[in-house]
Amino acid sequence: MDFVLTLTQDSRQPVYKQVSEALKLAILGGRLKPGEKLPSTRDLADSMNVSRFTVIRSYEELSAQGYIQTTSGSGTFVNKEIPGHLDDLKNKEQQREPVEAVLSSAALSVYGERVMTCEEIEDAHVELFAELNYGAPTVDQLPLTRWKEMLYRATRFQDGNMLAYHSDAFGYMPLREAICNYLIRSRSVNCTPDRVAIFSGAQGALDLMGRLLIDNGDAVALENPGFPGARRSMLTHGAEIIPIPVDGQGMIVEHLQSLNHRLKLAYVTPSHHDPTGVVLSLPRRIALLDWAARTDSFIIEDDYDSEYRYGDKPMPSLQGLDENDCTIYLSTFWKVLYPVVRIGFVVLPRRLVRVVGRAKALIERDFPLLEQKALADFIDEGHLERHIKRTRVFYAKRRAALVQAVTKQFGKRIYISPVTAGMHLLVRFGEGFEEEKVLAAARNAEVSLVSTSHHYVVNSRPGEYLMGFAHLPEENIHDTVQKFASNLGI
Repeated sequence: MDFVLTLTQDSRQPVYKQVSEALKLAILGGRLKPGEKLPSTRDLADSMNVSRFTVIRSYEELSAQGYIQTTSGSGTFVNKEIPGHLDDLKNKEQQREPVEAVLSSAALSVYGERVMTCEEIEDAHVELFAELNYGAPTVDQLPLTRWKEMLYRATRFQDGNMLAYHSDAFGYMPLREAICNYLIRSRSVNCTPDRVAIFSGAQGALDLMGRLLIDNGDAVALENPGFPGARRSMLTHGAEIIPIPVDGQGMIVEHLQSLNHRLKLAYVTPSHHDPTGVVLSLPRRIALLDWAARTDSFIIEDDYDSEYRYGDKPMPSLQGLDENDCTIYLSTFWKVLYPVVRIGFVVLPRRLVRVVGRAKALIERDFPLLEQKALADFIDEGHLERHIKRTRVFYAKRRAALVQAVTKQFGKRIYISPVTAGMHLLVRFGEGFEEEKVLAAARNAEVSLVSTSHHYVVNSRPGEYLMGFAHLPEENIHDTVQKFASNLGI
């Protein structure tokens, strides 16, 4: 089947997004009818002169949105009942302008106004998802068979009490026990199940901590560069952001200690700094904890991406060293199991347990019980740790292949961070490479590349990028990087 799609050459969207959007418009516009068979991924890739992997990602996205479905042995078809119609989209587009005009003049709360002022950071968030999938794992590496087994077993419960309504806002106790035991083993976290609170995602947990701890005008220390999502969350609560520089040993705590005015809390990613990947050194961990105890401040430890370090011995959590009940430990299963599981959780200081419980009961009391039970079994039976161990080897190979290809093609024109962690490389181009040309060349070659400029509160570094490797098939990495370099005239 021949099917023509038109892609915009100068689009900022990744190619797979352009393909999926073009197919969606073809479905909604009637070019592809309900029940009609789509070209195979290989045929469509050949006709469009893109990689088959690009088309596969496009089909996966459309399938998740309900537009198409794949039947084993038969092919991929447009769903008979699609989730929208082109006329509906046109009507929405026509209505969008007056709706936005009404909102802009509405009497929003102070919080609502702050949310609207964080548009630039939100754009960065969208870009990171579009290009890097924010470090989520590849679909082919997800333990889907085992997870289906866990879910099936969860539905075959014998105890009728499983159906009783439980009002514990902190979540399913067996899951909290499983998470607690896992953290004690793998991260040396000092915790008990009563201090573990489960959230639908890490961002929701961070938002609640901000609501409870930050008043308008309170000073909050953030790493510079650092995670844009944390900055956006703190700003919406009225925080004054105090950027603390980062070097090869993580946040420069001496800078924090030299500040004269009071800080309410410090947010850090000590196990894998975002975006550089560096680890906060032990002396600085101790100094940071001393600062928090001395100033009666809290530390939010976002244990971001601690699972994927390649060759380096993982350092115990900051929270495990805390003897003064100052550290809020925050983590998620995003990096390991998304989109199968995206549950987040916090380990709370004892003095925050009661207030967090009351606040959480107001906004997020209930969770799908079967998913919690399945995840508890998945952790308790060792499947989570075996999965991490196996995929760590898989991603290490892809990272090594990308480093080798980039080094070969670019030589001294590019700096590659030696930090071996996460699912992307931090790279810096030398002088003479304009950002727009670099990003355009990457898009054309289907290289996942994002500028780190949005990670900085101040003093961003020109020519610095995150280059994803998790979704790059190892056998295609050399050709992909070669095309990228060729697009830049190298």
